[in-house]
Amino acid sequence: MKGNARQDIGLLILRIGLGMTMIYFGSQKMLGVFGGRGYVDTVDMFHTKMGVPIVLAHLAIYGEFLGGLGVLAGCLTSIASIGVACTMAVATYMNLRGPGQFASIFNGAIGADPSKLFFPAILFAAALSLLVTGPGAYSIDGKYFRKSKR
Repeated sequence: MKGNARQDIGLLILRIGLGMTMIYFGSQKMLGVFGGRGYVDTVDMFHTKMGVPIVLAHLAIYGEFLGGLGVLAGCLTSIASIGVACTMAVATYMNLRGPGQFASIFNGAIGADPSKLFFPAILFAAALSLLVTGPGAYSIDGKYFRKSKR
């Protein structure tokens, strides 16, 4: 297997993992499946309990759900990756914004939840990786928008 083919398979695996994860959690918010609240309740919860402006709550839901679909298919991957990256950057911040939250993860405090830092942070890193590298050949972008090699 040539080097480019190996990279393309690696990018496909990264896209499948990131895309499916984002679709799962995004569909909880967008569609109310998998134990989620649904669109209206999620927007209300973001606004009333978390203080997120309503417009940004809508963008977060769309960024998570539609960004996941775009990443999975490799369609408009740069735009989808930006949506996912922004959503996950904010999710990481929101999970750690309380006083002492960040330090409690590293000093072993009782009740500290490292997944609140590391889960959205790794999704953020995966989205940035796709933004930098592109989706690879095994994608809609790769099939229809790839520059021809001469």
